Amino acid sequence: MSDRLTSIPKTDGLTAAGAYKSAEQVTKGATEEKPNLLTQEDAEMREKVFFEDDEKVRLRDGKTYCIPPLGLLDARKLMKQLNSIDSGVIIANLIPDDEDENDRFNALMDVLLMAFKPYYKHMTADYLGEYIDLETAKIIIDSMIGLNGLKKSM
Repeated sequence: MSDRLTSIPKTDGLTAAGAYKSAEQVTKGATEEKPNLLTQEDAEMREKVFFEDDEKVRLRDGKTYCIPPLGLLDARKLMKQLNSIDSGVIIANLIPDDEDENDRFNALMDVLLMAFKPYYKHMTADYLGEYIDLETAKIIIDSMIGLNGLKKSM
């Protein structure tokens, strides 16, 4: 005899008359009540919505992009880059230091690209240069500073 037939039925197997349901009826009812399993994509979307870690930003291409918190290595690079750019007045980074140099502009583009790197590997500095305006660049940098907890340390 199997262990299932010799075990004492649980109270959830009782009917209204007090008689026990058969093992097949209990198993059949349990399988019918199981919720549908989530796909991996649905699970990731629910997790993002639940934790609300990402900031959303809309570029001039009309699409909304998510900016996540950075990993440790990228956060360290961000801290170094923030020392070399002017995050308060974005337009100041567009003015070259010398006639031959545009170091702050390249540093600004590196910081902006860092924001999209985790989710959008295909993103390039040229694309961002075309579809990010000054106001959006400020929003992205402020989001990165806030997401990574750098406001308290700056």
